[in-house]
Formats: sequence, C-alpha cells, structure tokens
Amino acid sequence: MRTLATATTAAFAGGALLSQTVIVPSWRAASPSTFLARFATEGPVTGLTVFPFELASLALLSIATYTAARHHRPVRLWASATGCLAGTFALLACFVPANSAMLDPAFPPGEVASALTTWNEMNWLRTGLALAGALLALTARLSDSNRHSAHPPAPGAGRGRCASPAPVPADRIR
Repeated sequence: MRTLATATTAAFAGGALLSQTVIVPSWRAASPSTFLARFATEGPVTGLTVFPFELASLALLSIATYTAARHHRPVRLWASATGCLAGTFALLACFVPANSAMLDPAFPPGEVASALTTWNEMNWLRTGLALAGALLALTARLSDSNRHSAHPPAPGAGRGRCASPAPVPADRIR
C-alpha cells in the first residue's frame, strides 16, 4: 500500500509538472480566441487524466498515514505528504469555478490574459504541493524500508498465531 501511495503520488506530480511546463505555456502563448477553443477540449481532458491520480494519491496517502500510526511507525513524513495532497485537493475550490468560467462559450476573450495568469499561479502552487508530496512520500517509503531492514525479524516472527513454534536445535532436546 505504501509503495502504491508513493507511485500514485509521483504519477500525479509528474502529470502536474508536465501540464505546467508544456501545456500551460502553449495556452499562454496563444491568442485569447485560440486559447478558449483549445481549452474547451484540452482543459477537460487534462483534468480527467490527472484528477483520478490526485484523488487516489490523497486516499492512499491517508491510508498509509493511518497504517503507520496504527502500527506505531513514524508518521510525520506520511502525514506531511498527505497534507500536501490535501492542499492540492483544496485548490479545487479555485480551479473548478475558474475552469467552468473559461469553458463557458460567453467568456470574454479580453479577460483571458488575467484569468490565465491567476490560473497559472494557482497551478504552480498545485504542482509544487504535488512534487513536495511525492518527495515526502518517497522519503517516508525509503525510511520505512531502511527501518525494516535495520531490524530483521526475530526467529519465528511472522508465522502467525497458529503456526508451529520455531524448531528447537537437536543439542537442546533432552
């Protein structure tokens, strides 16, 4: 679960970074009418591609955080990663109305530059939070792995309650 949480968050962060460094600059370079025409298809498709990863990241990081706390493992990094993704999710309160406005065929082309500047700033914040969340999740996952490998299980550990006891060496049998 922790590896899946980390991978999903990295996928979301990669998608956010790609969108911010490739798609958004091309939108900003386009004329207002060209942008509005492109955004009508590219905006929803980009959102429908990236949003499931955002949602899955938040859910899986929340589970990883809960599991770490429940098993008395360090929680700080997992909780911080979850907080970053909660921040990206909270930004939907800005993105949904902004996207809806720019998808409206009546959106005035004269307002595109201003709206897109604000949208771009918010998207950099979302991208930064996503990247920070991915790095924190990766650090948490590696920290968990290092903690686990530094303390090998005791002999017979992990066999479950109903398993046979560990074998007794022949020289110890009376």
